[in-house]
Amino acid sequence: MNTLFKLNNYVVIDLFEIELEPNEGYLRFHGSKNFDKNIIFQNKEYIFIPCEFNDFETTSDGRQARPKLKVGNINNYFSRVLQDREDLIGKNFNRKKILAKDLDNVNFIDGKNPFGISFFNTYISFDKLIVNAKLSENLNFVELELVTKVDVESLTVPARKVANDTCSWNYRCYGCNYGNNRKYEGPVDINAKISAPSGSDAAFNKFLGVPVADENDKVFIQNYNSFSNNGNYEIPSLRYKGEWLSTVSYAIGDFVYIDALSNTNLESDESILSPLIQNKNYFVCVIVNSNKNPTKNTNVWKQDKCSKTLQGCMLRFGNNTTNAFTNGKPFLPFGAFPATFPFNNDTSV
Repeated sequence: MNTLFKLNNYVVIDLFEIELEPNEGYLRFHGSKNFDKNIIFQNKEYIFIPCEFNDFETTSDGRQARPKLKVGNINNYFSRVLQDREDLIGKNFNRKKILAKDLDNVNFIDGKNPFGISFFNTYISFDKLIVNAKLSENLNFVELELVTKVDVESLTVPARKVANDTCSWNYRCYGCNYGNNRKYEGPVDINAKISAPSGSDAAFNKFLGVPVADENDKVFIQNYNSFSNNGNYEIPSLRYKGEWLSTVSYAIGDFVYIDALSNTNLESDESILSPLIQNKNYFVCVIVNSNKNPTKNTNVWKQDKCSKTLQGCMLRFGNNTTNAFTNGKPFLPFGAFPATFPFNNDTSV
């Protein structure tokens, strides 16, 4: 990496952090003109994504700055970051300005810092902002508007909005916990039709987060229409195939996972999947295929995705009767639907 470090002690580097979901932590990246690879700072990796950060000026009249962050959308990477995360609106955004000499030694050849020993005590600046709006999104870039904490638009108190007919949790994430609760045995009618191959993939717990239906509540397994009148893919059984691989041929009923985020290799311009400690996206094969990426071929793969409605919730949790406190009756394991109205929405009751 010697060609990347033709710098001096005073070259300034911008490091960016965007908050994701509570169980995911932060996405860390940089867009320095001096580098085109990932860098390590304080034992944390910041991936390289071409980006621009501007309009962060200060004025003497008290007006709050509204900086813009324009991020390269290589291989639709940043669109995937925004997907199912409400465009990151309201999430924390950090910008850390540091000197090149203060990078971790692992960044340099043979682990030796050519600038000598770093006496890093603090950042040049540490700006804390909030994502206020998504200004644009296309195949080339995503642009976000950032604001200070005193200049947030449409801020509601309390921050969690209450709706009687729409779940506010992110599917398979904190709050929902479908697929993350090891005491839950899932839809019994579907579990009996799940199989996993021998070997390492057999570690998949068939009682844990089984794919049930798409975002329109169209069910995958035939004869499982409880709580749903939105159709059925009529698949006899599901087979767990682990992480999706481009070299494997898939049959109808195979289901795979793809990690929620991917790393980007700019040299080969390909998206490389990397394991992350966070929720996974599951996809079910409905048409025989090979080398068809589930995120890009929605005609042959259907994603297990919740409709955010009570019906979608009941498809996954409604026939769980393992809790002794329910006297054997179906129940939902969390209060995602506050009782702002009676269940039938009849306000006269």
